[in-house]
Amino acid sequence: MKIIAITAEFNPLHNGHLRLLEKAKALEPDVLLVILNGDVTQRGTLALQDKYTRAKHALLAGADVVVELPQIFGAACAERFADAAVKILAALPAEEKVLAFGSEEGELLPLENAAKILREEPAELSQDLKDLMDMGFSYPAARAQAFASYTEQKGIRVADLTKPNNILAVEYLRAIQKRGGVTPYTLKRSGDYHDESIDNAEPSASALRAALSGKNRDAALAALPAYVAEDLKNFEDRDYLSPILLYRLSEMTAAELRDVADVSEGIENRILRLAKECADLDALVKAVSTKRYTESRVRRILVNALLCVDKDTFDCAIEDAPYYKVLGVKKQKTDILSLLSRAGTVLTGEEEAKQSGIPSAVIDAKAHELFRVAKATELEEGMILL
Repeated sequence: MKIIAITAEFNPLHNGHLRLLEKAKALEPDVLLVILNGDVTQRGTLALQDKYTRAKHALLAGADVVVELPQIFGAACAERFADAAVKILAALPAEEKVLAFGSEEGELLPLENAAKILREEPAELSQDLKDLMDMGFSYPAARAQAFASYTEQKGIRVADLTKPNNILAVEYLRAIQKRGGVTPYTLKRSGDYHDESIDNAEPSASALRAALSGKNRDAALAALPAYVAEDLKNFEDRDYLSPILLYRLSEMTAAELRDVADVSEGIENRILRLAKECADLDALVKAVSTKRYTESRVRRILVNALLCVDKDTFDCAIEDAPYYKVLGVKKQKTDILSLLSRAGTVLTGEEEAKQSGIPSAVIDAKAHELFRVAKATELEEGMILL
């Protein structure tokens, strides 16, 4: 059996995603698997649409089955996000397992070279990284500069690690090199992730989200498949999380926040102090962030605080066996469920997740409840058959 997997947020699913799915289908898999991030994105915000709606879009776009990337890693750094996806795929009992992903590089060798270097962590690279951080560079900036200097000195051809899709691609490859059993496949991403204009063929998801919230809604909808555009035509952009988060922080002590995943170096005191002075989440993130604590990391910490993700739960989840939270499956492909059950526990609804005894699955359900409460809307609670 040949399984091809794609990891995505589909926030929203757009024409560029369709191209990746079509390329994956052209590789003639027996199963096209989408590993979909949950209701809270890697950026620590609520997704435009809940995970079941986005799972339905993935099935309409050609996926055979959609499983949830555990939320505990869906709102984590790129390394943990990628490793969780590879773990889910690597455990499946199939002769051939391929992970397909986009990258600005569009070629595996420079990405694999970068992954190998980062995994081996040469002493001189580590020292240069430390020196740059001591000089005040943020971790991402320091890593990119130290890496570029090291590879140029050694004459090694590597991918540009300032590009967001390359960064995630390298983390997929690091995870594959560590876990084994998975073949990588990359497709060149021609658009610019940060481009504010909308390219219908290869749009930027961030540009689409901004346009849906502003005056360029029609242009954004035109870059989406019809079924996605239909579900987003009445989209309303509001700050849903701020009141809930600020209330949560007002109830926490410094000791409680100190135990939250990704908190260190006394940042808990800074968060709690500034939370009393800030009117919303964006203001708090900007106030708390420093060169060492980037805005992305601060958002992840705040999401972990909201979902009660402590350090022990997070660390244990890294080593725990995979489980398969099925969000949707094609009716003619329900035999896939038995395949998944041979690799780990299969869950097909939010109530099952709550009762599973799997801490990470409980957090998945908690994030879905957060989405429902924050957006005051009725949601699907179990697997979609399409």
